[in-house]
Amino acid sequence: MAETPTQIRDSSPAPAGSVDAACDTLIGFLDRLACMGKAHTMDTLAATELTFSQLRVLFALGAHGDGDGVECMSVHEIADQVNLSLAAAGRTVDKLVGTGLVDRREDAADRRVKRVSLTTEGRQIVDSQLSIKQDLIRGFIGRLPEPLRRGLCGALNPIVDNEVDYFSGIGDPSPASDPAPSSDSSQKANS
Repeated sequence: MAETPTQIRDSSPAPAGSVDAACDTLIGFLDRLACMGKAHTMDTLAATELTFSQLRVLFALGAHGDGDGVECMSVHEIADQVNLSLAAAGRTVDKLVGTGLVDRREDAADRRVKRVSLTTEGRQIVDSQLSIKQDLIRGFIGRLPEPLRRGLCGALNPIVDNEVDYFSGIGDPSPASDPAPSSDSSQKANS
């Protein structure tokens, strides 16, 4: 098994409850979870014969929208989302339009802007990949003893469902400067 960055940095175990210990544990868990379905996921993605950039555009469109299947983005928004130049994003969208996976039309308010959305076939590709991952996770969770499932929910629910958005600022240039939320994760933060 590959060493994580914290294992490479220091071979001595981090003190329990430290950021390094929690990081090591979470990375180890996510690495093992990701490895469970990697081969199957890669096989199904390879069967689509789409390029990596095309897949990134499909998944960006699938993740965007109002949750009712309405995922519409401008080519400029797509370029920003998947870190492509505007020209490269435009070419990628052209190829996806040609395969029937996305639809492109003029913006109702500004005819210079082209809006891109998934077609039914494009939505099926995105949904099938999400379904594969959800099935793998469900299978893993189903194999855990009930006390571990309860403990997992008890640990994750205060992070995911708390009024404090623990995910905000991730990837910002200086997340260390953000004030840390209260150590009592069972209390809801006042807005």
